[in-house]
Amino acid sequence: MSVSMKRVFVRKLAVVAVSAGVVVSLAGCANGPLSFADCTPIYSSGANTALVTTTGEFSADPEAEFPTPLVASDLENTIVTVGDGEELNAGDVATIQITIYDAATGDQLISTGHDTAGLRVPVTEREPIFGEIAQCSTVGSRIVTVGAAGDILGAENIAQNQLALAEDDAIVMVSDVESRFPGKADGVSKPAPAGLPAIVLAPNGQPGFTFPTGDAPSELQYAALKVGSGEKITEGDAAVMHVSGIEWGADATFTNSWEDSGVPGTFLVESTATSESGLPPGLADALVGQTVGSQVLVVLPPDVGFAPGSEPTGVTSGATLVFVFDILGIQEQ
Repeated sequence: MSVSMKRVFVRKLAVVAVSAGVVVSLAGCANGPLSFADCTPIYSSGANTALVTTTGEFSADPEAEFPTPLVASDLENTIVTVGDGEELNAGDVATIQITIYDAATGDQLISTGHDTAGLRVPVTEREPIFGEIAQCSTVGSRIVTVGAAGDILGAENIAQNQLALAEDDAIVMVSDVESRFPGKADGVSKPAPAGLPAIVLAPNGQPGFTFPTGDAPSELQYAALKVGSGEKITEGDAAVMHVSGIEWGADATFTNSWEDSGVPGTFLVESTATSESGLPPGLADALVGQTVGSQVLVVLPPDVGFAPGSEPTGVTSGATLVFVFDILGIQEQ
């Protein structure tokens, strides 16, 4: 099988340090849906995915072999290797590595590369369907997906990556599930201290802000609204977090990972006083010592916030800012 020169498939999701702008920032189904306990996959196995064999170590760029041309009208999805890690359910966030092949020729078209951190995607219904195909898989699993390029990638992603594919052209995709993060903080809820903004959560965990009357606090204040039972963050950790940020008293956020990308970012929990890629000193102080699974509310006055001229887009110089962080994990460095 010929294999074309590899290109980077989707740009690695930008991990934008807060100091730089705040967070990012198949042909008839032979089998019915396979159910794992209470989890039901969105897509079923079928005759086409059964024809695909893969070789190569997990999280190394695989090779896929299948008879060509492989013609697909429906989308099929099969977990070919079951990992022994955590199960991914709707609403979670997955890190995956992806390689895509032309079903007509067997040539490799494009890949995430497998030599850097994988692609972080929400396990929810959206284009491209990288997160959807991982639902009910486990960390360490390898998945084979066969279907039309438009159904798997969507027209926008085909164009963005300059792929010579029509939407109805069939492709074969091999995905390795590297890690799982919860989609929102899952710690024990605690009441917010008096005088701080009230936080109301949408079903997916996205926070909304209601401000008290009166002036903003002049000193750094923070509180854990949910207390997780996971590992403690130490200085220098790379924390995986959802974040929303808003000026005190404003009507709209200036950063919101729930809406901007739909996935959490990775942040170096270290002060910009000691690392250019770190966080403003007040945010670093508020996050060190918090635990994975926690949701942390931070009121950041300007004297421990962004250095003048380094404020995120849309932020008024000298404004007091309010952040809500959902701490979802710590990424290995």
